[in-house]
Amino acid sequence: MITLESCPICSGDRITQFRQAGIAPRVIHEIMPGVKVNAAVISRYSVCQSCNLIFQNPRMSDSELNKFYSQGVYRKTLNLTAEQKDKDELYRTKIDSEIIKRYVGKVKSHLDIGCSRGYLLDEIGAIVKAGVEAGIDDVTVKGIKIYAKMSQVSHKKFDLVTAIHVLEHVGKPLDYLKTMSKFIGKDGYLVVEVPTWKSPGGPLRLAHLYHFEPDVLKLMCKQVGLKVMHVEFTPHLMLICKLTT
Repeated sequence: MITLESCPICSGDRITQFRQAGIAPRVIHEIMPGVKVNAAVISRYSVCQSCNLIFQNPRMSDSELNKFYSQGVYRKTLNLTAEQKDKDELYRTKIDSEIIKRYVGKVKSHLDIGCSRGYLLDEIGAIVKAGVEAGIDDVTVKGIKIYAKMSQVSHKKFDLVTAIHVLEHVGKPLDYLKTMSKFIGKDGYLVVEVPTWKSPGGPLRLAHLYHFEPDVLKLMCKQVGLKVMHVEFTPHLMLICKLTT
């Protein structure tokens, strides 16, 4: 675990403890040899007084986060069966894909970062379909080129780049957003979705390192050269963006 002394978005050092803590998930913890208890993991958060970003502090290091997702630990903390998780992803995919199709239209190439099972790629139906997923074995949809990291993606530009419930999970979201924007082709779109306070399950969870208010996420987009074209609440926060140049 690491403790941040400044805001990971604006680098401001005026940070204070946030008023709420996240309690999830419940885990079996061995407090002494042979003695195990069912305990809740409490996540604490800070808030930046300069840009209003809410971020988990302390949080897992980048290497710990890599193990958390690539080794399947994240899915085990959701307290859902595989069937329940798939049902939730399919429901969210239906809502998100309808919005994207309505606003973006048909696309020939699609990169979904944090693609999970691959349902959104399948639903959008582009000819070229690629996904980034740390847990490669989690992807079940066929016909998708899968990469464990963005740095491995061979196709350089896409008509559509999506990151659905990804930014709140990564250690350096501004850098991550900047890297994602490099995959946007000419006249292409980037679609980002993150939780809101009204999202099912709430925003303050162990895996959620950040909570982005709309103004904070818009500021981040501007910093990396993105223009927000459309904002939608699903009830999650969805931003549809294009490159400014």
